[in-house]
Amino acid sequence: MHASFFAARLVALAAIASVVSGQGLQAGCDRNATVRSGDTCDAISARHNVSTYQLAAVNSKIIDPGCDNLFIGQVLCLGISDQDCNVTHVMQTGDTCQSVANATGIPINTLLTNNPNVNTICTNVYAGEVLCTSSQIYVHL
Repeated sequence: MHASFFAARLVALAAIASVVSGQGLQAGCDRNATVRSGDTCDAISARHNVSTYQLAAVNSKIIDPGCDNLFIGQVLCLGISDQDCNVTHVMQTGDTCQSVANATGIPINTLLTNNPNVNTICTNVYAGEVLCTSSQIYVHL
């Protein structure tokens, strides 16, 4: 019994180590971050200049839709080669898509294209969400 318990713990530790070491990150991952205590997807996105959408898209196999399965030490990909928007804006109370587009000097259509999670009338954004505000249009995953 002790041997099987030990073997099961060893397998579990190996699985955790493979996730923590970054194995399983999407091919072409240019940059990554390690989850810290208290992190949320929005906090990670703001700290590393990556949109909330991009963080979720490039980690869709390991982050659930509600982003409530993060754990300390987990390694997340922040961007994929040639598809990595690192020009961002953290939405504040009162911001609109048009005000963000105006402030960053990009057309509203570019803002919406780079943030396909945002609806065309921009009613589903929230304070703390991080949007890509690059003038370059990126390929979406």
